[in-house]
Amino acid sequence: MAEVATRSTFTSEALPAPEGEPAFVRSLRERALEEFEALPMPSPETEEWRYTDVTDLDLAFEPFADGGGPEAVKRHGLLAAAGVVGERAGLQIQRNSEVISRQASEDLDSRGVVFTSLERAAAEHPDLVEPHLHALVPTDRSRFTALHGAFWTGGTFLHVPAGVAVELPIQTLTYLDADGAAVFPRTLIVAEESAQVTFIDRYVSPALSRALSAGVVEIVAGPASRVSYVNLQEWGDGVQHLAVQRAVVGADAKVRSLGVAFGATLARTEVESVLEGDGGSSELLGLYFGDADQHIDHRSIQDHVGSRTSSDLLYKGALQGSSRAINTGTVIIRQGAHRCDAYQTNRNVLLSETAKAHSVPNLEILTNDPVRCGHAASVGPVDEDELFYLQTRGIPADEAERLIVTGFFREVLDRVALEEIRRGLEQAIEQELDRGRREGP
Repeated sequence: MAEVATRSTFTSEALPAPEGEPAFVRSLRERALEEFEALPMPSPETEEWRYTDVTDLDLAFEPFADGGGPEAVKRHGLLAAAGVVGERAGLQIQRNSEVISRQASEDLDSRGVVFTSLERAAAEHPDLVEPHLHALVPTDRSRFTALHGAFWTGGTFLHVPAGVAVELPIQTLTYLDADGAAVFPRTLIVAEESAQVTFIDRYVSPALSRALSAGVVEIVAGPASRVSYVNLQEWGDGVQHLAVQRAVVGADAKVRSLGVAFGATLARTEVESVLEGDGGSSELLGLYFGDADQHIDHRSIQDHVGSRTSSDLLYKGALQGSSRAINTGTVIIRQGAHRCDAYQTNRNVLLSETAKAHSVPNLEILTNDPVRCGHAASVGPVDEDELFYLQTRGIPADEAERLIVTGFFREVLDRVALEEIRRGLEQAIEQELDRGRREGP
């Protein structure tokens, strides 16, 4: 561990210092850097990191990579990389370490919605940012969250005032093409009472020899609000992706989350929903497709603090090549949280003999009157009887497998509200299957 720390390029001299950065952000950075230097690398000897070993990860990454300015949007085809099909109320593009473009409808500004880089929001709206920045994901949570807290740049801040419903989605693209660099995707969403919004976070890169992504997403859903959050992780090969997403759900509020993991050589994401207010609910959807030697690790927590709260998790994945997936889900119903309804489901289909998946559900029930609290999990190959049936109807083996796999994902896809996202995922699944056939077992 000490050897890795010695090779680290993340020093006090490299700390970001954006123009106009307020004192509270600088203080957070300096404290986070101290935590980063003091904390050990996460160890597979701990339960939290049991399935993902990063003890030998070399942290000699460049902590800042130039974005290239607004002209880089056209020069690098970043609008196409954003994958925008439908209309947007706002679109922000970050290339490497810098936000280089932001567009927002006049309607957003006129209704008091703040959608801008987190850097700019901290300087111009400190009263909105300071109470929430790292309140849900403390910098000392792990060595990587401390690293993130010290070195994030750009980022996204979205604040929706009470009673405002944003009809069209808002999106940020984080695009990484600097080999050997570290990026820190950063999203902070605050929806006040009865506000409504849909946000799309997209991470894209070409294949790189090595790069690091250490991301944090914090979502604050006020009473009776409705927040839909979509995270599309499409990093290229060579990227090591480590992220934490945490939402706190107020009384009678609803948070819907969709996490998609198609990219990165190593992808580990922690997704947590804290149902704090009575009557709140969360829906956590996940879809992943591994190939070659990809390693995909999802950890989730559905934490019921308030009474009459409900949560539902549905994660499905397909694995080919020698890829590996781990899904660890925990449902907690706190003492004093009455009449709660919680369920978690994780299903995996193996498309090669060398692919592996592990599903580890956990229940921690500290009250005696839940409405429901349970889990379901499965790991297995494509059903031979289904394949045989389709082939007897004249369908070739490859096409039969494609139909079965797309049907396997249908349960998740049918719950994706945005049609453009649903169609894009269907196409991505087709591309992953084609890639697997080209590369072979």
